[in-house]
Amino acid sequence: MRTAVARALAALEEVSVRLIGAPRPAIGAADPFAGLLPWDLTSAEALEVPAAETEYGSALLDFAGVCAIRRAVPPSLAARGGAAASALAAEVRRGVRRRGGDPDCPQVGFRFHEACQRGPGRVDLRGYQLDEEPFAAVGEVGGRAWLPLVRRVLGGDARLLWSGLVVTEPGTAAQRFHADAPPVPRAVWEEHGLLGGLPRATLPAHCLTVFVPLVDLRRGLNGPTAFLPGSHHGATAAAMAAEADEAGSSAGAGAAAHLEADAGDAILFDYRLFHAGGANCSAVRRPIQYFVYARPWYSDEVNFPGPERSLWPAEVQ
Repeated sequence: MRTAVARALAALEEVSVRLIGAPRPAIGAADPFAGLLPWDLTSAEALEVPAAETEYGSALLDFAGVCAIRRAVPPSLAARGGAAASALAAEVRRGVRRRGGDPDCPQVGFRFHEACQRGPGRVDLRGYQLDEEPFAAVGEVGGRAWLPLVRRVLGGDARLLWSGLVVTEPGTAAQRFHADAPPVPRAVWEEHGLLGGLPRATLPAHCLTVFVPLVDLRRGLNGPTAFLPGSHHGATAAAMAAEADEAGSSAGAGAAAHLEADAGDAILFDYRLFHAGGANCSAVRRPIQYFVYARPWYSDEVNFPGPERSLWPAEVQ
């Protein structure tokens, strides 16, 4: 039933967009976003950055908090990554059971140095085997497409905090909307002398995440991530933090952008942006490789606070 309803809603939205048209920025104009609000940009086409358009991509990330670069990684390499990610997720689930845990328990969950649960059915792996092939090649090849934009936004000294995989099991429900970490206080920016004394309602990005789906993501099937454009802006984020308590709810912030993507596309978004993994109504796992980049002074103490015990004790590694 849930699959049928999701597909019906996706089809209805697609027909509406075809009949009415979806707002899109005027790339090349002096103000490409004239007459638009961030949450008007809910289609993949509206959030796409043309090749090598780093200036426009930076402006789009500042305005909407999310953008997409098509074909950043060749489909064949993404497919290899998808198969390897599914096998790795199965290995992690076996490891959790060997340690006496239940990888599907919604009440307890699990957290180890190499992997943790991000809600029922979602495994987040950080670092483990990601410096090996094919995952290393995804970062190396894809980085040629997205690193110029990352450095344009965060500065030439931006650094990779970590890379990881989020693998979602079949039958997993949609997440609640959330941001990956709290915003950096203005005082921290001023301490580093990065604002130049200029007043600004929304502070610049301090951290970006790059999602690379390793399978095609289709709404109503395996649940592309939904983003709420503009939710990285301070006032919007404060309202949503108070209201976003329902799975799949946009907390009154307007329509979400359900970014369907092909395997190997790259989706970049501001660390402060509210987003939610979609329901995986398919019969197979949904793997997404990700890369987190930050300004050199920023460190994330929220997502992997550590130190954590290893999933694989020395005697079984």
